[in-house]
Amino acid sequence: MQATGLPAGWEVRHSNSKNLPYYFNPQTKESRWEPPTETDSETLKHYMGQYHTANLRNDAPATQQNVEGNIRCAHLLVKHKDSRRPSSWREAQITRTKDEAMNIMKGHESRIKSGSTSLGDLAVTESDCPSARKRGDL
Repeated sequence: MQATGLPAGWEVRHSNSKNLPYYFNPQTKESRWEPPTETDSETLKHYMGQYHTANLRNDAPATQQNVEGNIRCAHLLVKHKDSRRPSSWREAQITRTKDEAMNIMKGHESRIKSGSTSLGDLAVTESDCPSARKRGDL
């Protein structure tokens, strides 16, 4: 297992067209947005938080600033085992129930409302959506 948490042969690369990291196996030439099944999810989560989100905490570039007439939207997604695709960049196989996912979301909501964290800060490490790398920005 590598420092990334990915199985041997896999690496994290960066998509220039989508400005997002993805997973690539140079031997098989396979690329994918979700991590391979043998991935250590906790190690990958730590690696991605440390190396692939550092510049997301800075101010948004001028092209992304709020301008009259534009709307910005961000979210934090917690998938469950009955989701359309029960896998994510954080977990290759999601096994939590819908109720467990709702309880996790309620915990996130309470932390955001209390002011102890922001949606963007939580999204970076806790969202199952690839938008996590952009602080949940859609």
